[in-house]
Amino acid sequence: MTISDLRTFATFDGHGGKVSKRVEVLDHEPPAAGPYAGLVAVRGEHPLGALDERPADDGADLARGVASIGWVDPATLRDWYRPDRVVVTRLEARRSGLEPGLYADSRGRGRVRIDGLEARLAPDGRPAFRALAGPVDAPVVDVPLPTDQAVRLVAVRAVEDGLEVVTTPVSPFLSPGLHAAYDADVVGLPPRASTGRVSVRAAVLLDGSLHEVVRIDEQAATIWIRQGDAEVPIATSGVGPDLVRYTATPA
Repeated sequence: MTISDLRTFATFDGHGGKVSKRVEVLDHEPPAAGPYAGLVAVRGEHPLGALDERPADDGADLARGVASIGWVDPATLRDWYRPDRVVVTRLEARRSGLEPGLYADSRGRGRVRIDGLEARLAPDGRPAFRALAGPVDAPVVDVPLPTDQAVRLVAVRAVEDGLEVVTTPVSPFLSPGLHAAYDADVVGLPPRASTGRVSVRAAVLLDGSLHEVVRIDEQAATIWIRQGDAEVPIATSGVGPDLVRYTATPA
């Protein structure tokens, strides 16, 4: 991962909150003495209410629903999201006991080592990480860690200058689709191979009605749900994990 990979997203509210769009915040500052001082540049699906909107392609026409760039007041942006990246020296890493691997910072158990990024279903039906315990060279399967208990995902890898640590928020949601099943895992025993795949469907409970989850964009922290014949984006921060219902069937 490079610095250019660390993109910033926010939810843009226009027309008094009636229009909500997920936009990318660009790393660009206007001149301090110019008319756009204090504003930030965003790119997204025609962020209504943006100032000085212009097409991403100078030769294109600006149209509703087409990705464009414009200046906005930071006060109209919420749910900011950007991964954190630091590089520590190998000496600092040794002093801190930092080792390459993938970890989840959880609310109840602190930092927990996990096995891979694939999601799985916990016994209660929620998406969970395959938590690991024990030494690095002989890990054992621990109790599954539901992602709604995890706060951040921490990826540590070796780079030329030392160890790179990239921290991102953890999505507490399981994307619909095919996922590996680990029904043979036993707490306290070494990890066992996948037992197959399960097809997972998800629905969000909003205003007393269930809406099918079409897809989840974790990087943009956005859930796309089906409302009638349309696919509508909503910010994941506005949906509690307890409002999502999962259905898993053998694939």
